[in-house]
Amino acid sequence: MKHSYFHVKEEKRPLEQVVFDLSSRACFGVFLLLSVTLTGLLTGASLRVSTMHIDEPVVFNPHTILEKNVRKVVNGYPIEAMSPYIAEHKKVTAAFLVGIAKKESNWGKRVPVDKDGADCFNYWGYKGEGSRGVEMGHGCFGSPKEAINIVGKRIDTLVEEYHFDTPEKLIVWKCGFDCSGHSNQSVKKWISDVKIYFNKVNKS
Repeated sequence: MKHSYFHVKEEKRPLEQVVFDLSSRACFGVFLLLSVTLTGLLTGASLRVSTMHIDEPVVFNPHTILEKNVRKVVNGYPIEAMSPYIAEHKKVTAAFLVGIAKKESNWGKRVPVDKDGADCFNYWGYKGEGSRGVEMGHGCFGSPKEAINIVGKRIDTLVEEYHFDTPEKLIVWKCGFDCSGHSNQSVKKWISDVKIYFNKVNKS
């Protein structure tokens, strides 16, 4: 009995096609590997960014610095409680508020009081009326904030409109626009005393 065999003839592909197929598969493998690697790197980076702590920017506040300087100069005196209100003004005005108060009241230790003996918060010899009227020839204010607002605005006017921006020019605070009724010595003393603490604040 004869056996019959089926002979399957293998189809031979051109060498160029075989090389091309292998190259395509290799490229796909490399591409897949790079894709996985890149995805991992991006995921890791995004996680690091999401967990980063970003500090808030520091906001420069000139009033805070001025208040600190004023407190340093008047430390331990009654006027120290007014430091936040003084610092709300421009530096020149703040410097006058400190310098004049030192000369006129020793920063709140010699002050006009009302009939009950309560502090009028007038540390500058200001003669205009306050919300509590006039006591001992000087304005009597209802609070430290009111005192600084009223006296500060008056100094603002003298500095900005009349350009009395030095203790020498602001001698009008002591004797008005005519110092003939005051001795030269007292005028010079007022200027020199105010200037000491005016400069400590204005040049800080």
